[in-house]
Amino acid sequence: MSTLTVLTAGVCLVFSCIGQGLQAADIPAEGRAADWAAKQQAAGLAMQRHDYSEAVRLFGESLVAAKSDAEHVTALASYGIALNRAQRNSEAKAALEQALAEWKGTTAAGETVASGVLAAVDRTLGDYQGAERILRAVIGDQSATATRRAELMVNLADMLREEARGNEAKELLDEAGHMDGLARADRIDILMETAELDLDLHAWAESRALWNQIGDLGGPDNSLLEAAVDSGLGESWMAEGNLARAEPLLRRSLQLYRNFPGSSPLQVATALASMARLYLHEDKLALADEALTEAIAKDEAILSAGHPQVAALRELRAILLSRHGEAQEARDELERARVIMTSHFGPESIAVAVVYAGLGDVEVYAHRTDVAVRQYGNALRLFRAAGAESSGPGAAVAARYNAALTAANRTANKPNASRTLADAGGPQSFREK
Repeated sequence: MSTLTVLTAGVCLVFSCIGQGLQAADIPAEGRAADWAAKQQAAGLAMQRHDYSEAVRLFGESLVAAKSDAEHVTALASYGIALNRAQRNSEAKAALEQALAEWKGTTAAGETVASGVLAAVDRTLGDYQGAERILRAVIGDQSATATRRAELMVNLADMLREEARGNEAKELLDEAGHMDGLARADRIDILMETAELDLDLHAWAESRALWNQIGDLGGPDNSLLEAAVDSGLGESWMAEGNLARAEPLLRRSLQLYRNFPGSSPLQVATALASMARLYLHEDKLALADEALTEAIAKDEAILSAGHPQVAALRELRAILLSRHGEAQEARDELERARVIMTSHFGPESIAVAVVYAGLGDVEVYAHRTDVAVRQYGNALRLFRAAGAESSGPGAAVAARYNAALTAANRTANKPNASRTLADAGGPQSFREK
C-alpha cells in the first residue's frame, strides 16, 4: 500500500533538472562540496533510523556532490526513494522517473529497485495501470535477480488482490514460489501474500496454517512481522464469527503497528479498519466510528480523498451509518465510493460491483427490499461479466440477493416462482472473497 514536484527548467542549476523538491538555498556551500560517498553513507544510516527527512536532505546534498553520471543517477534514485519514505510521493515520482530515464549509459546499479519503488509510488497516487505496467516490465526482465523479481511479483499480486483479480494474483504467487535461489525473507513474503489471498477466498483454515508457519519462520524479534501475523489470524477468526479469538489478536496487531518506529501510517490505518469491523460485529458503534474516522484521516492524508483504499473505507462507513439508521448518508458515502472506483477501474469492474452490493445492504437495513434486489442484481451482473462467478464476493452477494428476493416477495405477498437469480443478471455460482 510519496511525491516530487513536476520537473521544470528553472531549477536546472541545482540538480541538473531534478525538480523543485530541493532548492540551492536549502544546501549549504560545504554540502555542495561534500564527498559523495560520505553523504550517501550518512543518508543510508538516516534511512535505517527511519529519519526520512534527514535522509532526503543528505541524499539531496549527495546529488550536488556527484562527480559522474553514475553517481548522479544513484543519488537521484536514492533521493526519490527517501522522498517516498517521507510520504512526499509526487516529488518521489518525478525524481524516480528522471533517474530511470537517465539510467541508460551509466554503470550504476539498482535500476530494478528504483522501478519497484516507482510502482509503489504510482499505486499510492492511485495510478494502478501505471504501477502494473512498471511491475510487469521489471518482472519480465530475466536479467533481474530472482530475489528482485519475486519481491515485485508479490507487490503486483497484492495490487491485483486489491482489484479483486485473485486468479491472476494466484498465478504470480505460484510462479514466485517455484523460483530458485530465494532468501528466507522472500519465502516469507510469498507465504504472507498467499495467506492474504486465502483470506480473500474464505479458506480460513488454510490461511491460519500459513500465518502460523510465517510466525514460526519469523522469530520473536520482528515486531512488524508479528503485527502482520496477528492481523491475519485475527481477520480469519473474525470472518469465521469467532470474535473472542479475533479481538486480542487484532488489538495486539494495532498496538504493535502504533509502537514500532518502522511501521507506516497506512499500516496503522489498515489495523484501525480491522478494529472498526470487529466493533461493528460486536455492535459497539461508537468505538467503530472512532476507529474508522482515524483510519480515513490517515489514508486521506497520504493517499488523497480520491484513492481506492479510501473508497473502501467509505464503504465500511456506509455500513456503520446504516446501523445508525442514517440510510441516506450511507447512500451518499457509497456514491462517493462508486465514483472513485469507476474513475480508477471502470464502471464494469468488480470494485464497482462491491459498491453495488453495499448499496443493497443499505436498502435491506432501510427495509426497502425491492430496491435491495435491484442493487444486488447490479452487483451480480458485473461479477458474471468479469468471470468471477466461481467464488469471491459474488457468492455472499448471491446469498443476500436470494434472501432479499424472498423478503420482497413475502412483503408483496406475491410469491413468484419464475423470478430467479438470472432475472437480475447474476451468475449461477460465484467466487467468495
